[in-house]
Amino acid sequence: MMHQPDAEIELALRHDTSEKDRLLASPPPTTLHREPVEYVAIVPYGASTMRLALYVLLCVASGGVLCIVVSWWPQLFTVVARAHGVSMGDADYVLVTGANGEVEEATVYHEDPRFRWFEFKKQRYLYSSAKHKFERVASILHERCGAALHRLETGLTTALVDERTRLFGANTIEIPSAPLHRVLFEKLVHPFYLFQIISVALWLQEEYYTYSMAILGMSLSSILYEVYTQVQNAKQMQALVRCDATVLVVRDSSLQELPAADLVVGDIVDITAGAVAADMVLLMGDCTTDESSLTGEAIPVTKQRLGDHRVHVDDKTLSKSVVLYSGSTVLRTMGRCKGVVLRTSFSTSKGELFRSILFPNDIPFRIVSDSYRYLLALGAIALLTTTQRVYDAIAANSSLYDLLISVFDLISTAIPAALPMILTVGIGFSLTRLQAANIFCIDAQRINVGGHLDCFCFDKTGTLTTETLDFLGVDTCDGSGITDPSANCLMGLAACHGLTETYGAISGYPLEMSMFASTSCSLQMTRHGLLVLRDGSEWLRYRDRFSFDATVQRSSVVVQTDDASLLAFVKGSPEALQDICVPASLPSDFDTIVHQYVCQGYYVLALGHKVFESALPETLKRDDVESDVLFLSFLLFVNPIKPESQWVIETLQAAAIDVRIITGDNALTAVHVAREVGLQLRPHIVLVDVVHDSLQYKMHYGGDKDASISIDMFEVPQQLGVWHRLRDAIVFDALLEQYDVAMTGAALEFVAQDAAFESVLPRLIGDTKIFARVKPQTKTWIVQQLMAQGKYVGMTGDGTNDCGALKAAHVGLALSDAEASIVAPFTSRNKDIGDVVALIQEGRCALTTSLLAFKYMVMYPVIETTLITVINHVQATFSNNQYLFDDLVVVLGLSVLMLRTGPSPILTRARPPDSLFAPAVLGSIAGQTALFGVFFALPLWLAHSQDWFCALPDVASGRKVCFAYQPDESGDMTVHAHEVSIIWTTGHLQYLLLAIAFNLKDAFRKSVWTNRSFVLYTFGMTLLLSYIVLAPESDLNIKWLDLTTPLPQAFSRQVFGIFVLNAVAAVACEAGVRKWTTQ
Repeated sequence: MMHQPDAEIELALRHDTSEKDRLLASPPPTTLHREPVEYVAIVPYGASTMRLALYVLLCVASGGVLCIVVSWWPQLFTVVARAHGVSMGDADYVLVTGANGEVEEATVYHEDPRFRWFEFKKQRYLYSSAKHKFERVASILHERCGAALHRLETGLTTALVDERTRLFGANTIEIPSAPLHRVLFEKLVHPFYLFQIISVALWLQEEYYTYSMAILGMSLSSILYEVYTQVQNAKQMQALVRCDATVLVVRDSSLQELPAADLVVGDIVDITAGAVAADMVLLMGDCTTDESSLTGEAIPVTKQRLGDHRVHVDDKTLSKSVVLYSGSTVLRTMGRCKGVVLRTSFSTSKGELFRSILFPNDIPFRIVSDSYRYLLALGAIALLTTTQRVYDAIAANSSLYDLLISVFDLISTAIPAALPMILTVGIGFSLTRLQAANIFCIDAQRINVGGHLDCFCFDKTGTLTTETLDFLGVDTCDGSGITDPSANCLMGLAACHGLTETYGAISGYPLEMSMFASTSCSLQMTRHGLLVLRDGSEWLRYRDRFSFDATVQRSSVVVQTDDASLLAFVKGSPEALQDICVPASLPSDFDTIVHQYVCQGYYVLALGHKVFESALPETLKRDDVESDVLFLSFLLFVNPIKPESQWVIETLQAAAIDVRIITGDNALTAVHVAREVGLQLRPHIVLVDVVHDSLQYKMHYGGDKDASISIDMFEVPQQLGVWHRLRDAIVFDALLEQYDVAMTGAALEFVAQDAAFESVLPRLIGDTKIFARVKPQTKTWIVQQLMAQGKYVGMTGDGTNDCGALKAAHVGLALSDAEASIVAPFTSRNKDIGDVVALIQEGRCALTTSLLAFKYMVMYPVIETTLITVINHVQATFSNNQYLFDDLVVVLGLSVLMLRTGPSPILTRARPPDSLFAPAVLGSIAGQTALFGVFFALPLWLAHSQDWFCALPDVASGRKVCFAYQPDESGDMTVHAHEVSIIWTTGHLQYLLLAIAFNLKDAFRKSVWTNRSFVLYTFGMTLLLSYIVLAPESDLNIKWLDLTTPLPQAFSRQVFGIFVLNAVAAVACEAGVRKWTTQ
C-alpha cells in the first residue's frame, strides 16, 4: 500500500530535478513503500543504567538462575533492565511480539534525528511522527521510467546516495550467526538437558558414578552434535548469500566501480556479464540471464529494455522480461546495457526467498506439547510421593540430609532424566538408516513428523519428469501423421526460437534446443547479429526477434535468407496460431488433430510463416509480424516421465496420502504429467486462469490416461478450450463439486485478493490437486495454507525456487545437493523421488518408535517410583548396585536396543497416533499400569501370609528376629529386608515384560525378530532375571546385588510363575488395545 512520506522522510528522498524531471516524475520521484507489518504488538522502552545494574545484581544474587530464566522468556530482561513509561517516539528499545508468538527486543536507532527505526525479521520499521507509530518500509524504487531514463548519464548525487543508505541500509543479505558459546549455552539451559545436568550432579554426590557418567556422556554427545549442525548450517547459508562483486555505477555524472553493497534504489548501473547484485529494471540494451538459482529452471532468459516513459518503475506492474533479479547471472549483453536499481537487500527477490527460510512459520508439533503434559503428570506423582516420604521421614525421625537425598531420588526417578537421551537415540537410529540410503537430514526432529504426513506436494520439472522436452517431429496435416519437415518447415525449425550462442555453446529452453538439434544446423554470433548456419555456410540472418509472450502464447522471428528474401516464422500454442492464421491455410480438422495428440500425451505447438514482398520499416511492430500467417505444421514434443514417478504417486495414494503438483510450468503440461503419473483425477479437469484481467475457466479432459488414448478422435466436446468467466464463489463451489481443478498462480492470487471469493478460498486450496505457473513465494504460501487447514504436508523439489516451500513444509525433501540441500530439512543425494516413500516409511517407523520409547520411559518412572515409595514407607531403600543394575543393565539396555527395529517396507493406509493422548497410547499405558498394580501387589500379599516373612518394622523394633537388622550409616534406612528382596526382584521383571509387550509387530515397523541385537539382549536378560528369581541364595544375588535376605526357594518359584502370568497378560493387553484402536 502506498502513502505519501512524512515531511522529514520525503526530504531524504528528494533529489534536484529539472522542470523536465518534474513533468516526468509524478508522483514524487521516490516514495516509501509501506508493507504490512509482521508483528502483533510492540511496547516501547527506554534505556536505564540503574535498571540494567539491577538486572546484573539479580543475576549474581540468584547464582545465574535469572540468566537461565531469561533464556526461556527473553521479555523478562526487557521488563527488568529497561525503563518503562516511554512514548513510542522517544523509545530506545521496543519489545516486539511476532505473529508466531515469538518475543524479541529490538534496538531503536536514531543517530540521524530525522529517522527513528528498528529492524525485525530483516525488515526496517520507520517511525511516523504524524501517525505516532512504526511502519514497515521496503527499499523499493517508485518513479516513472522517464525519470530514470533522464538520469542515465548523470546518476544520483553522492548526497542523495548517503541519505538513502542511512534510510534503507547497505545492499547486503546478512545471515545472523550466533557465537559458538551462546549456541552451546542455549542448548545446555534447555529444561530437559538442564534437569539432566542437575540430576547427574546429585547422583555423583551420592557416589552413583557409572550410570551418571553414561547419561552425561550420551547427553553431551547429543548436545555437541546439535551445536555443530546449527553452526555449520549457518556458515553454509552465509556463504550462499555472500556477494563480493563490484558494479559499475553512474554517480555524480561519472562511471564508478563500487562494491555491490553500496548500491541504493535509483542507482544507474552499467550491466555487464556476471552476478546481478540487486533487482534492476533494464533501461538500455538487451541481455540474456540465467535465473536457475531463483526459478530452478536452467534456461537462459532474454531481458528487453523498458521503453515506455510513462510506466511506473515498481514491482507491481512491470513484466518479468524487463527485470533483472538479484541472484541471477547475466550471460551475455547485446549492446551497452544500463539498468536502474529497483530493490536492494532483503527487499529483492533473493532477499525475500531467504527471509522465508530464516523466518518460517512455526510448526507446532502436537507430540512435543503432549510430552510436557505427561511430564506435569509425572511431576504431580513426584509431588505426592515426596509428600508421603516427608511424612514417613518425620515419623521415623530421619536426618534432614537423608530426607533431602531420598526426596531428590524420588523426583529424579518420577521425572526420568534419561528420557531426552532415549528419544534422541531413537531419532539417531533413523538418521543413520536415512544416511545409509543417501538421504541426509539437518533437522532430525522432522523425521518423526514424517510419520504424520497426509498430504505431499511435488514440483514437476526435474522431480516427476526429466528436465527435457524431446522433439518428435512434425505433422503437416496431409494425412501422413508425423513426417519429415518440408523446406519451409525446416527453415522455421531452424529459425523460430530464442536460442543464443555463447562461446560456441548454444543455450536456451530445452524444448527449443531439442527442436533446433533436429535440423543439424548451428548458430553463430557475429558483430552483425546472430546467424543460422547450414553445412557451415550462412543460411539465415536474424532481423527481428519477438520473444515468447505469455499473454498471446506466441513467439516470432523475422529472418533474411541467403537469397535476400525476408520471411517471418511464428510458433506458439495451437489456439494462438489459429487466431492469426489465414483461415484457408488451416486444416479443416484443426481442433480434432490437436485434441487427438493431446490425448496421446504429446506437447503440441503450431508453426506458421509469412513472406514479406516489400521492404520493411526500420522499427517493426509485433502485430505486423504476427498477422495473416500461413499455417505450416504442428510441432510435437514429449516430456519423459521419470520411471519411478508413477510408482511413487500410486504408492502414496494407496496409503491415503493426498498428492498435489505445484509447478512453475504451464497448466496443460502439469495436467498431462498428472495423468501420466497416475494422479487420481475425475473424468474432466477445470483449468482456472486469469485471462484478459478477469478470472476465467475452461474444460480439459483429464481422465484415466489409458482411456484418454482410446477416446474416439471425433468425439470432441463442443465447449473444449472455450474460456468462461468466473464471477462469484457460487460458480466456483459448483465446479469444485463436479470437477478437479488445475489452477495457475495468477488465478490463485486473484482469488486470494478478491473478497467475492473469500468464502471459497479454503476449499479451493484444500481440493485443488494441480497448481501451475506458480511463483516461489506462492509455492510457500500454498504449503502454509494447507498446513493451516490441519494437514501434515510434505514437499519435494529440485530447485532453489522450492526452498521456501521446502522449509515451510512439515517435511521438505530436496532432490539436490545444491542450495536446496542446505535449507531443506532433508536432501536426497540420489535425486530420486522414490526416497519420498522411504522417508515416509522411516518417519512412521521413527514416530512409532518414539511413542514406544515414550510409553516405556513413562512406565519406567511409574514403576520405579512406586517401588521406592513402598520400601521408603518401611524405612528401607535400594542399594546403589540395585539401582545401577535396573537403570543401566535392564532399562537402558532394553530401551536403547528396542529402538533399532527398522521401518516396514509396506506403506499402509493406517498412520501412527498423532498424539500422546491418543486412545492407542493412553489405553496401553493405562492397561499396563493396572496390570503392574495387580501383579506387583500379589507377591507382597502372598508374602505377608507366609510364616517365614518378617516385616521390617517388626525386625527393627525387635518384635521378630528373622534376620539381623542392619541400618545404614545414618541409622535411618536399610537395604537388608524381605520387602527389598520381594519388591526389587518383582519390580525389575516389569521392565523386561514391558519391553517384550511394547515390541509386538505393528504396521509401521519390521518384525522385532529382524532386530537381532534386541532379541539377543532380551533373551539374555530373560535368562539372567530368571536366574536371579530362581536362585535367591546365589553369589550374584548376595554379593553383587545386595539381596542379603534371600527368599525361600518355593516362594521364588511362585514369584516366577506370577511373572510368566504377568508377561502373558501384558502381551494380551497390548494386542487388545491395538485391535480396539485400529477398528
